[in-house]
Amino acid sequence: MSLTAPPAPAPRITYGAVLGSPYVARLLGGTLTGRLPNGMAPVAILLWATASGSSIAFGGLLSALYGLSSSVVQPVKGCLMDRHR
Repeated sequence: MSLTAPPAPAPRITYGAVLGSPYVARLLGGTLTGRLPNGMAPVAILLWATASGSSIAFGGLLSALYGLSSSVVQPVKGCLMDRHR
């Protein structure tokens, strides 16, 4: 038989409460705007490749290489930014 009371349930945190915190909405908006080119670059590469006379397959290959190189470089870039501030 335990003499301690059961733990109280954790309070529910809503999106409105988080976004209502100081500076959170501005930080989220800036982050989404700043990362928009990362999502648009593969589409731009594909459009550039097809507009310059190459095939869609070649444009897809270039977009895939961009995505692969980005996924390899991003962690290294993050470590360098943490190290050198």
